[in-house]
Amino acid sequence: MGKTKKLIELDNKTIAILEEQAKINKRSLKNFLEWSLEETALRLAEPSEEYKAMMDILKKRDAEGKLKWYTSEEIKKSYGR
Repeated sequence: MGKTKKLIELDNKTIAILEEQAKINKRSLKNFLEWSLEETALRLAEPSEEYKAMMDILKKRDAEGKLKWYTSEEIKKSYGR
């Protein structure tokens, strides 16, 4: 897979926070940013296998009429709101 360089601008406070997190993770700032962005992209690209399995179970239960849905008003009422 090819790589692309991008220039980003962040405020000093953000950079300081990210540098601290990079140190905690024993990474350089550049490496920490690349790693963080790659992890985020992977999460956004496709749901996890666990999530897919959970949704398959919920879809099956809904098709069988075994899934109970609640309105937001019902939920608020149950919590006394």
